[in-house]
Amino acid sequence: MTPLPGFSSDLFLNDQVVITGAAGGIGRAIAAAFAECGARLVQIDRPQAVPPNQSGWIGCDLADRAALIRAAEQIKGPIAALINCAGVFRRMALTDTEAENEWDRALSINLTAPYLLTRALVPNLTGGAVVNVTSVRAETAAERASAYTVSKAGLAALTLSLAEELAPRQIRANSVAPGDVDTAMGNGDPSVTAKLVARTPLRRMARPEEVAAACVFLASPLASHITGSTLRVDGGFLAV
Repeated sequence: MTPLPGFSSDLFLNDQVVITGAAGGIGRAIAAAFAECGARLVQIDRPQAVPPNQSGWIGCDLADRAALIRAAEQIKGPIAALINCAGVFRRMALTDTEAENEWDRALSINLTAPYLLTRALVPNLTGGAVVNVTSVRAETAAERASAYTVSKAGLAALTLSLAEELAPRQIRANSVAPGDVDTAMGNGDPSVTAKLVARTPLRRMARPEEVAAACVFLASPLASHITGSTLRVDGGFLAV
């Protein structure tokens, strides 16, 4: 996966950057982009998704609060950026028999995990940045996905709260809101994807690298006076 051109290779030279969901489509692109900018990566994902015998990875079930705190305790030293990218998405009708379990799982991973990890890493983040990967679905409903919609709306609201509360520590907090992205998750239902692309002005899905570029920008000194903002990477989806 090749990062988009345009960022200096020393933009994050030797800076520590923590990325959750780093084994997934968007997370993998984010990790590649920060590595291209010289960052030292701490990549967090499900234990079964973590490459064996590779340094810089932490296997963690983000729905397990105790495991999440243990993962945070392994991260030492200053952190230039925390990218909360891990997320789960599953289409499910409200009346489905498994809907309650999906609700708990979505909120645990998409919302509670970013809250807990950010809180745990605040002492390491002074002067750094938090970037939460939300979704355009924080502002408009996703078809048969109430748990996902609510979790992403909550994450967007959390971002605003973090921006206000962490400002005295010079920690900035922003969110990146992708529309439909060309990943395994984004291509889960071809019929729904076709409808979404048809109503997107740019008439295509985002590439993971385009979401990654937005994350790098918001985490970098290029965005030094931006906090509490949402950068949409949606091809104009919410503009129409």
